[in-house]
Amino acid sequence: MTLLLIAILLFSGLCRLSYSVPRRFHVVKEQKNWTEAQQYCREEFTDLVTIDDMTEMEKVKRMIHEAGVERAWIGLKQGSSPKWQWSLADRDFYRENDTEFRNWGENQPDESGHICANNYKELWYDAPCSKNRPFICYDGGDSTQPYVLVTEEKNWADAQRYCREKHTDLASVRNQAENDQIEEVRGRVDGAWIGLFRDTWEWSDGSNSSFRHWNNGKGDVDKCTEIKSSGQWNDAPCSRSQNFICYEDKLVLVRESKTWQEALQYCREHHVDLVSVTSERVQRWVSERAKGASTAHVWLGLRHACGLGWFWVCGENVCYSNWTPGQEQVESCKHRVGAVESGGGQWVSNLTETDKLNFICTIEDQ
Repeated sequence: MTLLLIAILLFSGLCRLSYSVPRRFHVVKEQKNWTEAQQYCREEFTDLVTIDDMTEMEKVKRMIHEAGVERAWIGLKQGSSPKWQWSLADRDFYRENDTEFRNWGENQPDESGHICANNYKELWYDAPCSKNRPFICYDGGDSTQPYVLVTEEKNWADAQRYCREKHTDLASVRNQAENDQIEEVRGRVDGAWIGLFRDTWEWSDGSNSSFRHWNNGKGDVDKCTEIKSSGQWNDAPCSRSQNFICYEDKLVLVRESKTWQEALQYCREHHVDLVSVTSERVQRWVSERAKGASTAHVWLGLRHACGLGWFWVCGENVCYSNWTPGQEQVESCKHRVGAVESGGGQWVSNLTETDKLNFICTIEDQ
C-alpha cells in the first residue's frame, strides 16, 4: 500500500517535455531595433529566438502569421569569424566530432571567397553557391538508403530548399563510411552539392545552431536578421524598428538548496515538476542549466523504488540515460533518487534524499 501511494503521488505530475525542445516562443508586438529587442528579451525572457530546425521554423512562421506580423527580428547577427558548418542543424543527428569530418581536395578550401561545398571524384571543393549543379539530399525517413541524388541542376540555396521540402535536408557527411556511401549514390555525375557551407552569422544566445532559412535575395550588406511572414529570412539594417521574437526556457534552475522531496514540492507548487530527462536533447539543456548551480550536483525528477526500478516523476520509464559508470545499479529494494553533476552532466545515485541541492523545474508549457 505504501509503495502504491508513493507511485501515485509521484506520477501525479504533468509530463510536458518528453521529446520537445524545452523552450517556448513569444512574438513581441513592440517596435524596437535589434539591440533594443535583444535587451528586452534578455530582461523579460531568455534571449532573442534561436531557430534550430524546420519544425521550429514552421512554428515561428505560424505564430507571426497568427499575430498579424509582417516581419520580426530573430537572434541571428553577423559576426567576424567565418566557419564551415552543415545545413542540417539537428543536434541529435550528430555525435561528438561528427560535424568536424572533412574530405577536402588538395589546396581546399582555397580561400577564394566561395562558401558552398560540392562533392567531386570522392573529394570536396568549395564553389560559387550560384552555380547550378546536381545535388544530394539526406532523407531521415529512409534507413536503408538515406542519400538521394537529384540530377536536376540547381544553385546551392535552391537545392537546400528542395531537399527540405521533399526529404530532410542537403546531405551531411559525418565520417568516411558515409562519404563512400554518397560517392556510390553520386555515380557518374561529375559534381554535386552537399550541405556544407561557410558563413559568419552568430546567434544572440551563443548557440552553435547552423540552421539557416534565407530568402533567395539575401545579401551580406546588413548585419541583422529578420523573419518575414512567408517564413523566409532577410538580412536587414540593425537600426530598423520592428516587432521581434523572444524565447523563454521551459527549464528553471532554482539556486536554493533543498532536499529531494522539498525540491519536488517546490517545483509542483511554483512551476510544473522536477525535470524528467527523457531524451538526449533535453539532457543537453539540463546540462547547460546545471552549469549555473551553486552545488556540485542538481536534483532531477528521477526516483528508484522497490519493484519499480528507476522511473521519472512525470510517469515515464527511463529509456534514455546518462549515468556515471556504476551509478545505475542499486539493490532492488533500495529507495534512491537521482541527480546530475553540475559540471559534467552525468547522473549519480549515491546521494541521500536529505542532501540539500539546487534543482531544475519545468515551467508551464503553452
